[in-house]
Amino acid sequence: MLRPEEEAALWPCHIPALEAFLSVQTQWRRTVFPMGGVIHEGLDYSAAEAGLRMAGIEVTPDLWQAVRQIEAGAKEVLNEG
Repeated sequence: MLRPEEEAALWPCHIPALEAFLSVQTQWRRTVFPMGGVIHEGLDYSAAEAGLRMAGIEVTPDLWQAVRQIEAGAKEVLNEG
């Protein structure tokens, strides 16, 4: 769950997507290179689906699209450098 100060920084319509993303934020597919470095490829959608279901989050097409937008932004940040 978001803290009150985090909720204040978001438009209310975006909170469900962020909460859904945060519930599966550990389900990344990664490529790790032997000589160092890692690429975050994106969420493992099978694992994300299971995590969302187990969290009791009903995923609509609109919610899933919003989660994927958050994923795309996170992927950019995680793969910087």
